Amino acid sequence: MRRINRTMAMVAATLVAVVATVVIPASAASAAPPIDPRMSSTWAKWTFHAGGNYNLVMDVARSGGHGAAVQLYGDHGGSNQIWFQEAAAEGGQFLHPGYDRWLCLGRTGTGYHTPVVVQACDGSINQRWAIPRLRYEYFMIKPWDNQGMCVDVPNSNFVQGADLQLYGCNETSAQYWRMGHCWAAACDNQWPDSTDCDTSGADEVLDVTHNGSRIVVVRATGCHAFYARINLNSDHYGLLVIRRHHTAGDEHALALSVGNASPSWTTPMLGVDQPGATFRACFESHRNYSDSFCTDWTWIPT
Repeated sequence: MRRINRTMAMVAATLVAVVATVVIPASAASAAPPIDPRMSSTWAKWTFHAGGNYNLVMDVARSGGHGAAVQLYGDHGGSNQIWFQEAAAEGGQFLHPGYDRWLCLGRTGTGYHTPVVVQACDGSINQRWAIPRLRYEYFMIKPWDNQGMCVDVPNSNFVQGADLQLYGCNETSAQYWRMGHCWAAACDNQWPDSTDCDTSGADEVLDVTHNGSRIVVVRATGCHAFYARINLNSDHYGLLVIRRHHTAGDEHALALSVGNASPSWTTPMLGVDQPGATFRACFESHRNYSDSFCTDWTWIPT
């Protein structure tokens, strides 16, 4: 079922890419380095899709080092298009390209037309950012010390290879970045990977381990939704359940049958469909009741 879902999503994405005339070299994704294992599993993951062309994303040119340009490029899912968010103790967020934990999204100033690049991380203000939500699944990227400026596509020229810059915020498609294909309740029953919600600021907010199995509840910030993931003990099988509870007392649940065919499983999503909704994940064992367990409840503070 999920394999079919993923295949259909890939075919649809290919068709859209053809229509938008975004040509991605077949070697682009394979040429990107693997994800740096030094990235913390607790850091949120983002892929920033251009507001004016969803098939173009924020990319580090040639997976480069200090000073490499940050550009638009066709979405291939490589590590140079995935950004890990680390909170800075001094305020703001560091954004690390997926292939190198010690590189940071940076700039040399905050003026108009300042190029956006990656730099060796040094904790400076030029490497700290705000990622506020504009509306629904659309977000902006702003220098922490000057939030009147935004990461911008020059002249709204949505073409592969366009280098990004800073420009005064104007809330146009040149400055907002779409996170996924659904928002809130529209994400119900949708797979996080086929909607890009798994890289929409996806953040592990709860986890619990019991008898060798580990459940994680993931908040997909950019899609306003939650899903669950389990790494399963090899001799366990049963149901992985994600639950949503409303303040009125009603509850909705999605269950996924999991077993030893694979050690890792992920549920579809449940969206944050009303204020105060809370979420938890449970494993209901079919082998031994004592193997069943749940996380605590979590929610989005208002």
